[in-house]
Amino acid sequence: MKRWVLALSVAIGVGAGGTGLDAACPVFFLSEPVVLWTARGADPLRLVHSGETWEVDWRCAPEGERVRWEADLPSDAPPGVWLACTGSACYAFLRVPDEMGVAEVRASRGAALALSGQARVADASGWAFFILAPGDHELAAEVGGEEVRRPVHVEPGTRTAATLVLAGAETSTPIVLPGFSLTLFLHLVAPRDLPTLNAEVELPAGWSCAPGPGGPDPVVGGRLTVRSWQVSVPADAPFGDQALTIRLPDLAVEARAPLLVAPRLPAEVVVCHWDVTGEQLDLTARCAITYERLRWAATLVGQELPFTGRVFTPSELEALAAEWEKGP
Repeated sequence: MKRWVLALSVAIGVGAGGTGLDAACPVFFLSEPVVLWTARGADPLRLVHSGETWEVDWRCAPEGERVRWEADLPSDAPPGVWLACTGSACYAFLRVPDEMGVAEVRASRGAALALSGQARVADASGWAFFILAPGDHELAAEVGGEEVRRPVHVEPGTRTAATLVLAGAETSTPIVLPGFSLTLFLHLVAPRDLPTLNAEVELPAGWSCAPGPGGPDPVVGGRLTVRSWQVSVPADAPFGDQALTIRLPDLAVEARAPLLVAPRLPAEVVVCHWDVTGEQLDLTARCAITYERLRWAATLVGQELPFTGRVFTPSELEALAAEWEKGP
């Protein structure tokens, strides 16, 4: 499986609200008041734990089309799973001791998450939560077939909310010649829908780029989004290692692709980027060893291969043919 350079952005916050019967968060600490919302005109709320209804003094206030309900539970109200019900509708939430901590992860819908031995799948809104002992833990996530791991620190009686963004950058070629162009790709799995992708590309001085197709299109949360830019390398670009960076300010994340500027190219790079029809080198296309390119390369065995500065050998052709036989 190809691994991208992945980034995880973390922010501090609390749970998400909704419409109708909803809670301020799925987990409350024992010292916290319980806060819920119902639609206007709904039956009064009742709290149930282990089949027993608990009487509480609700503080109610209208908020738009909903009513906000808040109550301090008695000191002997136990931790565990509670139900808040109005009519036939119920909302389940947890109450946990203040000595524990809560990690709330926002990712893409259906993302597989694991934290210190606990496994969760992000719900329809992209949320998952973990009840943890205070300390350092490791979050492992899989979204869109890609994996990422990172530490998460949890404090007692607090919520640490992590927003998961998977972003990877790659280039159509790992090596480029001065005066040529290449393609910079962004692979993104965002936790939420975006009306448009706000991206900033940082290039070395004197380089330029133009966005590829789909730039203004919206981003669908939880799905793989691919965007591209055609990058032009100036003819006087110095040789050496460079980095092309894509920043996504709306998601507080960036992705970086390494690139080498060199005076010559390896034989494999030339062959996999050779435009047989146009008889020219095209570094903007993805590398692919094809039968047509192998036939072209075979005609140059014993001769200097363009842009390599050296003679193309039979063993190099055999190695490329073996790669072609493996398939994509």
